[in-house]
Amino acid sequence: MLEFARRADGLRSGINSSLRFWANVYKNIVVLLLPIIVILTLYPETIEAKNLPHYVTVVFRYDDYCSRTDTELEKRIIADFKKHNVCCTFSIIPFVKAKNYLGFEPQDVIPLTPEKIAIARDAIKAGAMDATQHGYSHQTLQTKGWHTEFQTLDYSTQMDKLKKGKAFLEKVLDKPMITFVPPYNAYDAITIEVLEKLNFQCLSAGMEGETVPSTSLKILPATCNLDNLRNTIEYARKIVDYDPIICVVFHQYVFSDVETVTEQEDINYKMSYDKFSELLSWVASQKDIRIMSIDQVLKTKVNLSMDRFINNKYYLQLVHLKPVWWPPHYGIYLPVDTASNIRFRNFKALFNITRMRNMLYIASFYLMILIIVFSVTYIVGTIGFAVSKVMDKICKYYSLIMLGILLSYLAFGRIQYKHLEVIVGLWGLGLGGWMVFLKRKKLLDSKENR
Repeated sequence: MLEFARRADGLRSGINSSLRFWANVYKNIVVLLLPIIVILTLYPETIEAKNLPHYVTVVFRYDDYCSRTDTELEKRIIADFKKHNVCCTFSIIPFVKAKNYLGFEPQDVIPLTPEKIAIARDAIKAGAMDATQHGYSHQTLQTKGWHTEFQTLDYSTQMDKLKKGKAFLEKVLDKPMITFVPPYNAYDAITIEVLEKLNFQCLSAGMEGETVPSTSLKILPATCNLDNLRNTIEYARKIVDYDPIICVVFHQYVFSDVETVTEQEDINYKMSYDKFSELLSWVASQKDIRIMSIDQVLKTKVNLSMDRFINNKYYLQLVHLKPVWWPPHYGIYLPVDTASNIRFRNFKALFNITRMRNMLYIASFYLMILIIVFSVTYIVGTIGFAVSKVMDKICKYYSLIMLGILLSYLAFGRIQYKHLEVIVGLWGLGLGGWMVFLKRKKLLDSKENR
């Protein structure tokens, strides 16, 4: 029994020594990485040059044009695009819900009114508008926490809604509908099958959409919003490659000085209309930027295959690991080869400095959180707390538990920075507290040995 206790004490002592060793290693890593983080943040981001013609294509996609949206606002948008002799893609709801298109309850619908039809026809004729189909009525369903109009519906229901909406818009606008924009950017494999059957050429949703490798549809997803468009353009300019595309999506409710007449979806920014007008003027004045509609992009025969979408989808997953203001400023639809090279799965086969830099940017964001929380905890703890064996053990095992949770979340969770930053912060809290008690315990031990 005594031998067992002796071995247990030895094991416990060895574990504690090992933990203290790694705590000191952690401190040294933090000290060494601080200047690296600063240099990395200030260092310009680039992707390797290929000596090809370099233009940044910007597609403006205005969603929800319908009988219930603000007509005067839309006239201003059309006038601004006409002034700069460029085209905006308008996603048009054929039969909008009469009361609340965010509500789940079935409602009567309102067809696109004669006034709205006349405005759209004139804008299309003037080259300021490219009309696309935006669902049928924007009827909201909820599935697995996501809003959708089509996702999870059966084939016949999706076919009926899409066919009726397409026929109506083509008749009143005298223009073929070749691009489909699903409400809430939500669709499934059945939606793609129906779109192919109805001779749509392109699907424009978001980066979270489902992939169907066998489809012939072109894919041009939304990549950013108005709030981060300037930063995204600056990042795109450093990608010396062929055909980087930015698809910026906006709605009437992003404008802070416009009274919203339809329901507002959750957004984290607002912009005055004058600011938008200034932004559009700036983009239109740039010599290396081409403003195009989705239909115009399709006519250039640029590669918009599902393969490009799949590779960009994995590349742009990094955007979910950081806030939009932290570099790099994603929001670019990269060419298929470039996006494939940056994918992390190709790390060994295709070592790429850009991939490494992108991952380091992400790591630096969480390291900054860790350092700040650790430092504050350490400073406050050093000033205000007495040494306690109980607290020492609590902080030590708490930090180990948080590290376990962090690793489990990275391995099995649907990673979002709003979750990850909390876990990293709590880990820093435990580490900071543990280091306080290690330091003060060491001081007490040295006094006792004198």
